[in-house]
Amino acid sequence: GMFGIGGGMITVPLMLTMGVHPAVVTATSSTMVFFTALLSASSFAVFGLILWDYAVVCLAIGFLASLIGQGLMKSVRQTNTESHGNFERNSFIAYCIGGVILMSALLMTMQYVLH
Repeated sequence: GMFGIGGGMITVPLMLTMGVHPAVVTATSSTMVFFTALLSASSFAVFGLILWDYAVVCLAIGFLASLIGQGLMKSVRQTNTESHGNFERNSFIAYCIGGVILMSALLMTMQYVLH
């Protein structure tokens, strides 16, 4: 829709501006995305519109990418060297969220221009 999945394009910056902890903002946004995706997938399944072979491949890739990303972030945040001190700050999470929003806006613009 116009506001992204679950309204995350509006709620995430708004909650960050209101001073909500970035980890809470991320968890709230992820919960909204989960329920939106679950309802969308269930409606596609009811109407028989899911290509199950592609769905299984996408599920496996998404699961593995999530595990790799979570492990990478955990190892980077636990680094105690002086050069990696910025990863311990909560603003790093906010910058990651902002980067994802910026990348999605750029990709949507490119898709519109190319098609």
